[in-house]
Amino acid sequence: MNPPLLRCRDLHCRRPLWRAGASQVRQVNADFSAGLFHAICGPADCGNNLLLHLLGLLEQPDSGEVWCEDVNATQLDQSARDTLRQRTFGFLFPANALLPSLSVLENIAFPLLKSGAQTQSEQTGQTIFALEFCGLEDEAESPVSALPPEKQALVCFARAIIHRPRALLAESPAAEEILVPLARRAMGELGLTVVWSARPDGPAAQTADHVLAMSDGFLTVPAT
Repeated sequence: MNPPLLRCRDLHCRRPLWRAGASQVRQVNADFSAGLFHAICGPADCGNNLLLHLLGLLEQPDSGEVWCEDVNATQLDQSARDTLRQRTFGFLFPANALLPSLSVLENIAFPLLKSGAQTQSEQTGQTIFALEFCGLEDEAESPVSALPPEKQALVCFARAIIHRPRALLAESPAAEEILVPLARRAMGELGLTVVWSARPDGPAAQTADHVLAMSDGFLTVPAT
């Protein structure tokens, strides 16, 4: 059994949702083992996307704890949480949020350019790696707005792994049929841990090593 990369203990959180009630996480206790593909499945507004935000340190819980290995992230100050999040996680979201005026290469490299933590040589090497991993070499100089949605999804994946994160958190992204096999490959080649907010009948749930069901904020028995 692989040791857990992420753990949450007695996690509670309630947040408003645009145009729809509130999303909540209630009494969630779970371990997410390193190097595995975890899918959290449930109906719309079940709380799985909010849980992903809590695991990825995008939100602070109302109560409870989120651990990244031996670090209790909920006890860190904002600066330390931001540093841990940026170093540990890559994210895929429902909307691509790409910069349409920039090229494919520029969109992928943007997180590195924004952080300024690497040398120019390191930035170049990591960008080339991400381009090649996602098969985007031929589109490197193309405006990202000119690409079809499936290619744009690949750009988002390349951007999510460019800094070699330890975990990929996917919040119901589009083009799952393309991204799930790529995430599987990244697990094998990069040692990535994946946590995916998934449809019960979708490709992420079908391929996951560990499937959990969520309903009304509660994480329940593994889905079948």
